[in-house]
Amino acid sequence: MARSLVISGAVLFLLGLLQGGLLDLHSNPRMALSAHLTAVQSGTALIAAGAVWELVDLQVKWDAATRLLLIVSMFGLWSALTLAAVIGASEALALAGAGYEATATGEGLVTLLVTASSVAMVVGWSVFLVGLIRGRVR
Repeated sequence: MARSLVISGAVLFLLGLLQGGLLDLHSNPRMALSAHLTAVQSGTALIAAGAVWELVDLQVKWDAATRLLLIVSMFGLWSALTLAAVIGASEALALAGAGYEATATGEGLVTLLVTASSVAMVVGWSVFLVGLIRGRVR
């Protein structure tokens, strides 16, 4: 079960490294830098979560749902930032998006992805923390 977190983390980390070499190809390189850093940090966090997953004590349904939330939310946020970097969206990410603007549809999509991913991330990491505090004694 933990392997899915480690593999997903390694994939996200690699995508972040590759994106870091292509920053200038995006409409908004500053937003692309944010996406790059998000992918590298999120990938590392997923790998760390996978490495300690055996210490987490959650019911089976919560275990699977939490792993899915962590993976989907981390990839979702990276995807939202990458999309914003490509289309120049800025409403949801004012600092990195300053001076850029996308269509209303693009802005709405990025805002939806950032918001949904952020909420899912907070829920996933909160449940992970509860399971970690409860801890398994082996």
